[in-house]
Amino acid sequence: MSRVDQLIAKHAPWASVDRQWALTPFETFMWFDDRPQYPLLFEIRLQFAGVIDPLIMRDAWKFALSRHPLLRSTIQIHSGRPFWHAVATGWPELQGVANEIEHPSPVGVIDLQTSTGLQGWLFKTSIGWDVKMVFSHACCDGQGARMFLQDLVLAYSVLCGSSLDDNPFFATDVAHLDRRGEYPPTVGLDNSRWRKFRKAFQFVVFSPQPAAIQKSLRPRSLVASEASVVGFCSHTFTAAEVARMQGPRQRSGVALNDIAVAMLFSIVGQWQRDHGMRPNARLRVSVPFDLRNREDERMPATNRYTYMFLNRRLKECSHWTTLLSGLQSELQSLRQSRMNVEFLDGLCRAARWSRVFRWVLKRRRCFATALLTNLSDPSRRLRKRLRVDSDGYMWLDHAKCLDIQIQTPPLRPGTHWAFGIFEYAGRMTVSFRYDTTTITPKTAQTILNRYVAGWHAWLADPTSDPMSQS
Repeated sequence: MSRVDQLIAKHAPWASVDRQWALTPFETFMWFDDRPQYPLLFEIRLQFAGVIDPLIMRDAWKFALSRHPLLRSTIQIHSGRPFWHAVATGWPELQGVANEIEHPSPVGVIDLQTSTGLQGWLFKTSIGWDVKMVFSHACCDGQGARMFLQDLVLAYSVLCGSSLDDNPFFATDVAHLDRRGEYPPTVGLDNSRWRKFRKAFQFVVFSPQPAAIQKSLRPRSLVASEASVVGFCSHTFTAAEVARMQGPRQRSGVALNDIAVAMLFSIVGQWQRDHGMRPNARLRVSVPFDLRNREDERMPATNRYTYMFLNRRLKECSHWTTLLSGLQSELQSLRQSRMNVEFLDGLCRAARWSRVFRWVLKRRRCFATALLTNLSDPSRRLRKRLRVDSDGYMWLDHAKCLDIQIQTPPLRPGTHWAFGIFEYAGRMTVSFRYDTTTITPKTAQTILNRYVAGWHAWLADPTSDPMSQS
């Protein structure tokens, strides 16, 4: 038995048999809502300087897949119901790219009935090696991807003999997947059917305005229905800049997420005003909320997210102090009451009528004007189990992980803008995914620059309106 097979037998004994799980309503929602123009995919790329052994990395990939069965599953239909089917053999391998010139082709869409929801490549660069991973959101969320990433790098360190510990792996139990569709009840809310019906009615009927289409792109240019229309750009704040953010945040008692959401409302509001939207126009920002508790850290990669939907009128987005304090209070209330799980309640009811559910999702209806997700530092739990230098960079034997690049969150029809925030080695990166049929790459970069300028202005004077200077 090979070394990697020994590790699998010890740390993922469940991988030796075929397994099945019925899709949860949230997974069904993600599967139904996927489409070629707006694929519900997100990408993580590890960039290494130095030598990576391709054979060892492929074995580490195999080990990590063994621990997370939904990432090596396909969807099969039994008696009219969709099920994840994880086989014990024939798992997809980490694909290799032979030279520095060739790079993996962009992944347009993943058909989960014929392909698994995780695809990966290892390819050589001018300074070392990159590992590219593309995840289907139907299989797992960003925190689930973090758990796969942990197993990948820890397995590599064990297999190449550079691990600080013979058993550095986090405890994982596949039995926890059986309760991945469960969620906690709301706290302190009127749980009457009337109130829930009224909230659902308001969500559907009072839909928000999408981010306006750039005037030079009207009418929209024709795009093939099978082509992705998702563009991407990003900005990274230095470790010194991030360190300077800590003091003002602590003194003001405002969380990073509160500031990020308020700035997004301000940026979207300014864009809508510049494009002739009425003051009473509705805007909605969607923010993922992770339902994981300490026990869920033993659950393999899966989806444990719900969404918080924050609504504002356009005229409310130009008063920074009121906007920030209101969002801070609302976000705190939503976290404490867990009102956001009512979104999952709605999905549970909708999933009972799968044909109607699919039909509703395929309509081009705007559920949110923009999205914002904060993945924090995907490497934060590795610092005591993997060699990390004084600057916060991970090392795999003689290879230094220079950067972790993440392209998330996905878009959907009507939601033209999506911002992601994550940290690594003390730095903070803001990513911007956008609908290329609504703004040009140059305009997207201008929007991102405004958002970044807002952070710099807030850092210079946390008491003033940072967006007035951007």
